[in-house]
Amino acid sequence: MTVKNRQKNSEKSAASSHDDAPKKSQKSSNNGVSGSAPQGSPRSGSCLGFLVTTVFYLALIGAAGFAAFYVQQVVEEIRRTNAKHEESARQSAELSDGLESSLGITRVELEGAVSRMKRGEVETRRVEEALQRLQNDLLRDLSEGINEVKEAREKDFSSLEKTIEERLAEASQSIKVSVAEFTEAQSEAQSQLADLKARLGDTEDPTLFKQELSAIVDAVAEIKTAKDAADTSVDSLRVQINAVREELQTRNREVTSMSQEVEAVRKVMQDTTGNLRQSLSATESSFQVLKDKAAMIERSMEQVTGAVRNVEEQVSEAAAQALKRSDELEARVKASEESGESLSASSSLATQGKAVENIKTDLEQELEAVKSSVEALQSNIAALDGAKTELPSTDSPPPPESAGTPAQSAGHPSCAHLSSLTTPGRPYRKRNV
Repeated sequence: MTVKNRQKNSEKSAASSHDDAPKKSQKSSNNGVSGSAPQGSPRSGSCLGFLVTTVFYLALIGAAGFAAFYVQQVVEEIRRTNAKHEESARQSAELSDGLESSLGITRVELEGAVSRMKRGEVETRRVEEALQRLQNDLLRDLSEGINEVKEAREKDFSSLEKTIEERLAEASQSIKVSVAEFTEAQSEAQSQLADLKARLGDTEDPTLFKQELSAIVDAVAEIKTAKDAADTSVDSLRVQINAVREELQTRNREVTSMSQEVEAVRKVMQDTTGNLRQSLSATESSFQVLKDKAAMIERSMEQVTGAVRNVEEQVSEAAAQALKRSDELEARVKASEESGESLSASSSLATQGKAVENIKTDLEQELEAVKSSVEALQSNIAALDGAKTELPSTDSPPPPESAGTPAQSAGHPSCAHLSSLTTPGRPYRKRNV
């Protein structure tokens, strides 16, 4: 608006100068008519002065127009740079919001991973306790079974020994009885033979001798039958003893097979406990790897937050410098407007235009630096997303609530600073020159 007013004032001054020029020419012509003829040289001097003043005013008007046009271009450039600054600030705010949302999601996922790790540790402890109880129960059952087998074997062996001793005692008793009977029968036979010999010596009748011989033969036959019965009883006792021995051997084989089975079960239990311990060690190593990854992600998050803070500081510094330079440029433009009515103002405006160009180049360099920092921030966000995708998840984490991200962004000081830079109440100062 000040440039337009200045242009209107310059046009009014030019029009007044044009109006004054004919009046002066008319006055000079009137003076020339009323004067005498010999005054030609003052008329030519007044015409030359009029031409010089006309050329001077025309040059002044052209310089003022050129200065106004150049100042208008400078103002447009400043507006464009302010718009670029606002756009970069908006992009940085959007990037910071996206970064905060991704950081919130990463925090939620890390909390879920930590909770899953804690649940896994609790489950591993429960499994270890259950395995320990199972191992103790199995060892107790095995010891009880072995003791029962030993007791049963001892009982069976003692009962078999008792039965064998009883049967052997019975067999020896029967053998003794049969031997006693045989000795008695033999003694009776010898006594009978002695009696027979005495009778043969006393008697001479062969019939009586034959009768006694037949009685002796019958007695001998009875003795043989008794002896055969005793032999059969002895054989039956031997058979029973052999059967008892075979039964003892089978029981011993059963006991050895039972002990082998117990050893096999013990080996299987040891193998299963070893495998379970290996699986527990593998799960502990996986949990350790998850903890290391979580620590690495936290370190990357700290690096990203540091980069965000650096970018925020750079943006705030660039904004402060832009505001300061815009204020300086505004002051210079006002000074150039105040001193723009003279020809010397054109040279100062040219120098100020060069200064504005220098400021423009500096602002463009700062914009490039801000863009490079924004690109570095985007690369950090991409690296964070890659680390987040590399995080192994056993189950899907709960989705973050919609109200969680603004709260987290409001709680973070860097995001509060960026939001204060881009709020509608306090944008980058855009000044109309």
